[in-house]
Amino acid sequence: MIFLTAVLVLLWLLVGGYLIYMLTRQRALERELQSLQERLKEEEPRE
Repeated sequence: MIFLTAVLVLLWLLVGGYLIYMLTRQRALERELQSLQERLKEEEPRE
């Protein structure tokens, strides 16, 4: 029974860590996308 509890806890820790990783990666991608959109807006009037 202790083994099953340990496996379940480990599984939830892995899932939680993965979710935190994905959230931070998504925020970084959103910041990069915002930066690219601003750069595109700055270059549009030059054309």
